[in-house]
This record gives sequence, structure tokens and C-alpha cells, in this order.
Amino acid sequence: MAGFGIGPEQFAPFGIADRHACARALETELQPALLRIGGELAPGLSRVVGGALAAEPGRISRRRDAPPGEVVVAFAPGPPAPRGGPHLELAVNRSHLHARVEARASADRDGAMRRALEREAVNLARKGKPFRKLRSYEGWDFEHLPEVAPAHTPDFWRELAAGLGAGRGGLSVGIAWTAEEARSLAVGDVLGTFRDLATLYKLLANAG
Repeated sequence: MAGFGIGPEQFAPFGIADRHACARALETELQPALLRIGGELAPGLSRVVGGALAAEPGRISRRRDAPPGEVVVAFAPGPPAPRGGPHLELAVNRSHLHARVEARASADRDGAMRRALEREAVNLARKGKPFRKLRSYEGWDFEHLPEVAPAHTPDFWRELAAGLGAGRGGLSVGIAWTAEEARSLAVGDVLGTFRDLATLYKLLANAG
């Protein structure tokens, strides 16, 4: 392992050609390693967001006739985390490490998160540097990295808010590092990125 714990051996299982063998390796090798790293990050993330967060296994994104797309460790109040509620994620796919904020529309039944995001759209657009490499992951295919988002525009944040509406999927936004960049990351680098994302997380988490 290199850096804070994500190195070549963590990306290696995605290179296994047989999709069933790939899935087994991700479940038995990468997910436990990622959960251990998550446990080490949780105290620092709790300080970043100003509240206790627990690390728990996230989904392994399975695809028909293809190897799983990514492995995730989630950070949320709990455990257990509120189903679909606002949470942080650290995810690994074939070529990148990702730090994200996610919330499902199904968890925003009264529309509080959507309204909070709409209300703060202008202020979030003014944040500048913390969001300059932000990407929207909602609906992504685990292969082609989403484009950098126009986070400097209020309309972008209003579109994210719309994604929390009834019948929609939700929101998933974050920052990506290449596999090569991930090798040299330190814990402070990762916590610093989540500190930038914490503004959005806290807005959603406190909306209720």
C-alpha cells in the first residue's frame, strides 16, 4: 500500500478478466481494505463535519455481463445510516479514487433538502476554489469520468436541487483522483477534500 492506503494493489482486482472472479476479489480484498481505511478516516471526518460519522460498507455496483463498477465505503450518522440520507463516500473504480457527497431523492420526502439547496444556490456558486473540480456522478457509467461541473453557476446547484424532486434519483457530486494521484495522497489531502465538500453535506444533513 502507498500513501494513505490506496495503491496499485487496491486497483488491481478491477483488472481480473473473469467478472465473477473480479466480483469475488472486490468483495474479499478491496471492500475490507476500504472499510479499514474508512474506519481510520471516520474520526477526522467527524471533526470536519462537526458530528459523529461511522464508516460502513457501501454498495458494490454490479452490472449485467460486466465486472462490478466500483466499491464504496460510506460515512453517515449511525450506524445504521438513514436509508438514502445525506452521507459522504469514498469510492474506488477501475481508474480513479472518488470523494463524494450523496443523497437520494427518496430520503427527501418533505422537500427540505431540495429547498435548502435552491435557497443556497447563489452562495454555493460563489464558493470558488473548493468546488472548481467538482463533478456530478448521478447516473454515471463507472467508466467515463464525468465532466467537471459548472459549479460557479447558480443554475448548476438548482439543477442538483431538482434531482431531489419526487420521482428523481437524487444527487451525487464529488472530486476524483487518478490511480496514479491516489498513490501519493496523504490522509490530510483526503480530509481536506472532504472539508471542501462538507459545506454541501452539512447543508443537506441539517435541512430537516
